[in-house]
Amino acid sequence: MELNESGMPALRSADVESTPYYMEAEINSPMIDLRPGESYAMDTTWWPTRAGGQVHAVTNAGVILSPLSVAGSGNSLTLSGSFGVFFTGKLEARLFDFRGVEQQFVDLQPVAPQTPVDIHQEIKASKRPVRVSIHLIDDQGIDRGSLGETVVPGD
Repeated sequence: MELNESGMPALRSADVESTPYYMEAEINSPMIDLRPGESYAMDTTWWPTRAGGQVHAVTNAGVILSPLSVAGSGNSLTLSGSFGVFFTGKLEARLFDFRGVEQQFVDLQPVAPQTPVDIHQEIKASKRPVRVSIHLIDDQGIDRGSLGETVVPGD
């Protein structure tokens, strides 16, 4: 990669053999105009995770490789999805009624950033929910956020 005559980045060649280089460039902060004597600081936190395949989305809890889906009938639901998590802890399914009220929590499985997460798990709902959300609860019991939610198909 080099700058062309217009000052824009460009590959020297499309041939992989003649350009066996890798480059990563990031802007880690907003562009700030500073006057003499002024300063600016921005904290950044990096959260590694293991995730094979294409990333569909990113949340505060992790990356979504295959979005959450739900199948089943009656009160038996099968949850499926693939994720990479940013924290060690457990996944919890939250089941909601038609008013959006949480009606049940179901522990799913322990998770860790170094291990890809594939869910294909059957759960029993006490009442038929209309929506399911998967949350990551870390080892300190802090809800780190959702890895996705989906509507439960009707019977």
